[in-house]
Amino acid sequence: MSSIRKNKAFMAILYVLVFLLLAEWLTPVITLTDTGHKSLFLIFIGISIIMAFLQIHWGISAAVKTIYIMWFLIHVYTESAIFSFEALGYILSDLRINLEALFAQDWAETTDIFRTILFFSLIWMAVYLIHYWVSFRLSIFLFYILTVVFIAVLDTFSPYNGDSAIIRIMIIGLLLAGLLHLARWLEGHRINKNIERLAGYMIPLFLMVAMATALALYLPKAEPQWPDPVPYLTSFSGEGGAGPGSVGRIGYGVDDSELGGSFEGDDTPAFRAEVEDGQYWKVETKDIYTTKGWELSDSAGDPVLYNNGDQIATEFEPGSEEESANAVLEMELDFPFVLYPYGVESIQMDEDIRYSYSAVDQKIEPLLSGAPFEPETVELQFNEPSFSLTGLRESTTDKLAELPPELDRYKQLPEELPQRVRDLAEEITLDSETVYDKARAIENYFERNDFEYSLTDIPVPEEDQDYVDQFLFETKRGYCDNFSTSMVVMLRSLDIPARWVKGFNEGEQLVDENGVETDVYQITNNNAHSWVEAYMPGVGWMLFEPTIGFSGSSQIDFDLDIETSDTEEQDPLEQPEQPELEEEEDPAAAAAAESSGPGFGERIGDFISQHRGIIFMAIAALILTSLVLFTQRQKWLPKVLVPYYRRRKGQQTFEKAYLRLLKQLDLYGIKREEGQTLMSYARYIDSFFGTREMSRLTSSYERSVYGGQPETVNWNELKESWEKLINRTTS
Repeated sequence: MSSIRKNKAFMAILYVLVFLLLAEWLTPVITLTDTGHKSLFLIFIGISIIMAFLQIHWGISAAVKTIYIMWFLIHVYTESAIFSFEALGYILSDLRINLEALFAQDWAETTDIFRTILFFSLIWMAVYLIHYWVSFRLSIFLFYILTVVFIAVLDTFSPYNGDSAIIRIMIIGLLLAGLLHLARWLEGHRINKNIERLAGYMIPLFLMVAMATALALYLPKAEPQWPDPVPYLTSFSGEGGAGPGSVGRIGYGVDDSELGGSFEGDDTPAFRAEVEDGQYWKVETKDIYTTKGWELSDSAGDPVLYNNGDQIATEFEPGSEEESANAVLEMELDFPFVLYPYGVESIQMDEDIRYSYSAVDQKIEPLLSGAPFEPETVELQFNEPSFSLTGLRESTTDKLAELPPELDRYKQLPEELPQRVRDLAEEITLDSETVYDKARAIENYFERNDFEYSLTDIPVPEEDQDYVDQFLFETKRGYCDNFSTSMVVMLRSLDIPARWVKGFNEGEQLVDENGVETDVYQITNNNAHSWVEAYMPGVGWMLFEPTIGFSGSSQIDFDLDIETSDTEEQDPLEQPEQPELEEEEDPAAAAAAESSGPGFGERIGDFISQHRGIIFMAIAALILTSLVLFTQRQKWLPKVLVPYYRRRKGQQTFEKAYLRLLKQLDLYGIKREEGQTLMSYARYIDSFFGTREMSRLTSSYERSVYGGQPETVNWNELKESWEKLINRTTS
């Protein structure tokens, strides 16, 4: 074994990096399988690596590992801290059961204890293989590539978020690869170095990796040039939709039990609406928040059936306008439900349809001969609700205690909800006197506190993490589901009944060939949306829109004339603010506008202004590194010069190489005195190093330059002497 492998300090650094790399394998396995006891598994890996590093006899090593595994099984599965006959008997009995199951090929009967033993065996073998690769092969490339692929696949196709893990793996892998390459190079050249000398090679490697990491993290990133292939690949499984941790395609979905993750835009047309003003098209509501998403409570009573043209009674009473409005929906996707605006009065279709309205989720489902029906054209009559300012002023918090018990399910919250979510809701509404004021305060909170609307880079909550808590206090980045769910949860924490609503927003208003706006709105999958309904005591249910960039249903207004004589004398804080009607952009259009925003030069300028401190530190580190490399150039420069001159030929090559050697000797500290002849200087060099190489080279140089006989000099014969001398100057 070469000296580099006997260098304990150098090998210890390698094994520490190996431990960190193995930990990156262990973390996603523990996370995805809900195994637990990660620290105990890491201790086992650490013990195994330490014994491999110290080259403990295999018999002793196996005994220690076996004892640790037995202790783990007893500690975890028997809750006994020490070995006992009862605990050992339980473990052995369990193993006997598993052996019988294996011989019977009844894999489902294997127990957790047996699977844990198999997992420990896998770790045991992995450590042995890595020990072999590091200590004997001096190569970790295969395991490094497998680690990158492993984490990348899990990050793409599972709930595991490997963003930070990939960065750590790249840093660890680059350090390992660089150090092992250095070890192979030293071994190949039979160069012996102690740890102090090795530091001269290792420190530049660490600095380069650190600088590359800093630049990768803080420099501006270009947008992806290719579409995400994951939705295309997952489409073959028939699952559709977006699973946790994956990038899904936006659109109306059914399962909301696990919210989170990124989405890509989808401009597939869903339906067209011919209506005078844009509307929010409601589909359903959900009422049970689970810390990860939404579910629907059990049915509370039978649905109500209506015939074509019947007056439909929902929880939003039609407004007081003298004439109702009409809307005609031309469906382009098949939906087994009716999309309806607020204040709907009646529904009409050509077929002999009946409509089932459920008070549990407010969904209207068309039935043809008792079976679900997917309509092609729907005609609706509606009258948009209006709300009394007097009633909203009287929605005091003491009336919340008088609400009927039917509304209790809209105040449900899980016990695991972090207390800081409740505290934030209290803080936001501290100065609000009425229930309506509190709801508006929460609705406006997101726009004023650095929250960002985005469909990309949206994380999925960890197993022990609350979806709302993550959004409010950690990411502050998301789309409608994040904003609407957070508002519902905060309202409920104040005992205000609230529910989560799903449907579509207004869509894009179409124009005719002359550029004039028509009464037709195109709604695509990009317009799938969620928002909030909250119950105001004495008034009823109201729509609220907390998502940044969305203004809510544009025609839901307030009846400001009820019991008011002089609106100018009203307290402006008590008057509900009418949001300015903006032309709504769907998420895909917003993403496109964002991607085509500031130019490259502007982005660079913004980045520099925002990260001056980091850029200054990076420049300072670069200057410091350059100074270190310059002052230590006598140590690393020969590594560049030797391969350069080794490949060159010609009569002038020797002369240039000799002059380069003189400069290198001067850098090394053996300076040529003023007036000293070359041969005298050469004899001094030979006496210093104990060689005759410099005299030989100098004699050839004088014969070539001063004797005018360059053809007598053979560079191939002198090359070895030159390399030996110049390599001496690096020690």
